[in-house]
Amino acid sequence: MTGERSLQFGPITFVDFDAPGWAYSGLIDWFGSTPDKKDVVERPQQHGAFPADVSLRASKAISFRASFRGQTGADVEEAYDRLTAVAAEGPVLLTANYPGGSTWRKVTATVNVEDHFGLHIGEATIHCVARDPRRYATGEWVETPPPSPGQGQTWPEVSPEVWPGGGSTGRITLVNDGKAPTLPSFVLKGGIGSALITCVETGARVGFARPIPAGSSVVIENGRATLDGQDVSRWLRFREWTPIPGGMSRSFQLNVVEPVGTPRLAGKADHAWW
Repeated sequence: MTGERSLQFGPITFVDFDAPGWAYSGLIDWFGSTPDKKDVVERPQQHGAFPADVSLRASKAISFRASFRGQTGADVEEAYDRLTAVAAEGPVLLTANYPGGSTWRKVTATVNVEDHFGLHIGEATIHCVARDPRRYATGEWVETPPPSPGQGQTWPEVSPEVWPGGGSTGRITLVNDGKAPTLPSFVLKGGIGSALITCVETGARVGFARPIPAGSSVVIENGRATLDGQDVSRWLRFREWTPIPGGMSRSFQLNVVEPVGTPRLAGKADHAWW
């Protein structure tokens, strides 16, 4: 979105100008970092505190003011009810559209509404908590079949040379264009007897030790695995989750046992910022 600002709170759109429907103002703490939640241990006989080898950020509190303009007081009450129902569903996807692009967080929310005194204009304050403090822009899916040899070349070569194609490295490369580390998501598409995903740069591994029938898929994200919507995390192996640092990429190698049909690995990295 270019030139205009808006918020998307679940199915409800809040515009940044005076118009019928919902509008918003005063989006607080969408940008910026949260405090480090690691304990600070002061040095008893020296200046300062003991150093920490890692920073762990706390959850993020976000809020904004909203106003609704309808034609009657009943319109305002209906808008209040709808807004409260969306907030109660949680977690809710909250997307901020700015001239520089769109970013989102998953939040839980509390809605405080004000008495509209029967008028056609109502006011509300929405308080949100993002348990993951990072904001994201959705990345692109890339995929690969398992490794396979190419067609090879026959010598001596006859001019003009035409190098044969075919084959697959079985690798995908995921890029994080943001400034904060992000965890990749994977989809294993059957049929596969078992599978191993290895980060080429770090050697970190994630395995799945159960057959995946042709036509079914296992989604691996946020430390869990689901097969056609059913939790199958108990068949995950190694669980060596490796984040992709901000502004960098990571390559992932697929290896499978007993492939059937056209199995594939799909991967995605959402770009992340603090």
